Amino acid sequence: MVKEKSDSCFFFKKAPPSEKTKDLILEEAKKQFSEKGYEGVSVRDICDAAGANVSAIKYHFGGKEGLYRECFLHHGRESLQKAEKYLTKSNTVEELKIRLKLFSEEFIKDGLQNSQATKMICREIENQNPVIQDIFETTFLKTYILFVEFFVDAQNKGLIRKDLNTHFVTSFVFNSLTSSMRSDHVAEKHFNLTLKDPAYRDQFINNLISIMFDGIKNQEQ
Repeated sequence: MVKEKSDSCFFFKKAPPSEKTKDLILEEAKKQFSEKGYEGVSVRDICDAAGANVSAIKYHFGGKEGLYRECFLHHGRESLQKAEKYLTKSNTVEELKIRLKLFSEEFIKDGLQNSQATKMICREIENQNPVIQDIFETTFLKTYILFVEFFVDAQNKGLIRKDLNTHFVTSFVFNSLTSSMRSDHVAEKHFNLTLKDPAYRDQFINNLISIMFDGIKNQEQ
C-alpha cells in the first residue's frame, strides 16, 4: 500500500523575504555605501547590519549591483516627480518665485531625510559611475533639464533677463541647495544653524531666491 504524500509540507515552505526586510536592507545599504563606497561594502556586511539573510538581497534586488542601483533609482524618481509637479510654466515673477520656493523646500527636506543617498549621488555623479549612468540620464538629468526649461520659459516671457545663461542659473540653484545640505552638519556645529530647523530653512530659501532675483546690492545706493 502506497502511503499518500502529506500536504502538510506545503505549509512549512520557507516564506519569501518580506517588504519590511527589503526596506531595512535598502536603508542599511544607503548608509554603508555612502560611507564606504560600492567596492568597500559586501552583501554580508549589509545583511548582518540589517538582520537579514543574504538570500534576501538576491530575492529583492537581484544582487549587490541591483541593490546599489535601487538606492539611486528611488531617490531619482522622487526628485523628478517633484520637479514635474512644481517647475511648470509661470506667468508672473511672483509665480516663478513661489514655484522655485516650493521645489527648494521639497528638495531640501527630501535631501536631509535621505542624507546617505544624497551623499552617494553627489559622489557617483562626479565620478560618472557607469553602473548608474542610465538612472542618472532618466531621472537626475531630466530634473536638471526641466529646471533649465523652467527658466527658458520665464526668459522668453520677459520675467528674467535675456542675457542670462539658463544653464548657469540652474547650476547656481542646484549647487546652492546641494552644497548647503552637504555642509549642514558644519553649520550646525559651529554656528548653531541647520536646515532641519523649519524657520532657518525658510529663511535660507527666501534669501537664495532674493539673491537670485534682486541681487545683493542695496537698491537705495
